[in-house]
Amino acid sequence: MTGSRRATATGPSPWVRVRTAILDRLAAVLLLPVIGPLVLVLAWWVRRAEGPPACITLDRTGRDGATFRMWKLRTMRAEAPDGRATGAVLTAVADDRVTASGARLRRWRADELPQILNVLRGEMAFIGPRPETPSLVDATDPQWRAVLAARPGITGPTQLVVEQWESAPVASGTHEDRYRDEILPVKLAVDRWYVERATPLLDLQVAWSMVERFVLGRADTSVQARVRREVPEAARVPERVSG
Repeated sequence: MTGSRRATATGPSPWVRVRTAILDRLAAVLLLPVIGPLVLVLAWWVRRAEGPPACITLDRTGRDGATFRMWKLRTMRAEAPDGRATGAVLTAVADDRVTASGARLRRWRADELPQILNVLRGEMAFIGPRPETPSLVDATDPQWRAVLAARPGITGPTQLVVEQWESAPVASGTHEDRYRDEILPVKLAVDRWYVERATPLLDLQVAWSMVERFVLGRADTSVQARVRREVPEAARVPERVSG
C-alpha cells in the first residue's frame, strides 16, 4: 500500500510547501532573539576551548539541487584553512577528529543551532530531510529528485531512525561505500515518505520524538514505530545497534 501511494505522489505535501515557504521563516524571526544569544555564548565557549574559528560553513545540497553553505558550530579539529576538518566526509562513532567541546555539542545537537540563519535565508526548514554533501547526491535518481523537491531540515525523522546505524564504527576506508550502498537508500526512502506525507500532526510527532531521544534519552521514539510500519525500507535498520 505504501509503495503504491509513493508511486502516485507528485511532490511535497501541501503542509510542507506552506510551512517551509512561510511559517518556518516567520518562526525563525521570532526565535532569533532567543537562539541568537545562545549561539553567541556557545561560539565563545568553543573558541575559548578549541581556538578559532567557532563556526564553520559546509557545502550542502538543498532544494532543487542547489548548493548552499550550511552553518554549524565547529565540533571537529580545525585542519583546513577555513576551519574544517579534513579526511572522510562522514563522521563515525568515536571519530578522533571530534573535539571535547564538540562531543558535548553533538550530544545535544547544539552545533546545529546556527542553522536558524539558513532558515531565515530560505535555504532550510526546521523539520525536513537532512541536507547531504554534494558528492553523495545523484540528482538523476528519481528518489533524490523527490527528496530535493523540499527544503532540507535542521532535523527530521530520518535522524531518529538511522542515526545510530549510520554512525556505527566500520572498517577504515569502507564507511563511505557502506553509507552509499546500504544506508543512503533507506534514508532516501524515509525522507521521501516524510516529504510527501507530512502533516502538522506528523511534525508534532517528530518534534516530540526529538525530545524523547535527545532530552529524555530514550532509544525508541514514537515516530520510529510509525516509520517502520509505513516505510518498507526501514525494516533494514537493526532494532538495536551496538557500538
